[in-house]
Amino acid sequence: MQAWRTAAAASMAVLALVGGTSPAGAVGDPSAPATVPEGRDAGGGSVDAGKSGSDADASAVIRCEGQVQRPHNSTHVPGTVNVVVTVSCTAPVPEITTRAALYKNGQLVNQSTLRTQRNTRSAQNNAAVRCSPGTYRGWMYFKVVFPPGYRPPTSSANALGQEVSISC
Repeated sequence: MQAWRTAAAASMAVLALVGGTSPAGAVGDPSAPATVPEGRDAGGGSVDAGKSGSDADASAVIRCEGQVQRPHNSTHVPGTVNVVVTVSCTAPVPEITTRAALYKNGQLVNQSTLRTQRNTRSAQNNAAVRCSPGTYRGWMYFKVVFPPGYRPPTSSANALGQEVSISC
């Protein structure tokens, strides 16, 4: 377990340094920034929790990974641009909260409400705007509440998706 704790602490410190993970409670307002965050490459965030007092085997760790899908012309609501964000965990957790946001030409144009899904191993959310030609990019925030006995009990991350040129 000590090896897992050391590895988990090191990876969480690196993610926190590059803006991928925030300790529980560090995010007061999980709203998207007004402009695309600088110095961030596209990619998903991830969070881990380990079960207290267990051996360092893989079953003692729950990992949840976020993904920001590519913005696209919506097929469900014609005339809009949509971005979908997803979270996938290696085991069921009591709660996953997500927020999706959409940027056009580097400026925030819309964000979803916070959506909480309970007793699940996956979650999703989306943000959409009326289509106008431009360069779009998605962003996500997610927070996971881990089962009792896992440490940390909660963790959150945010991620930025790829930039996509869209014409209507």
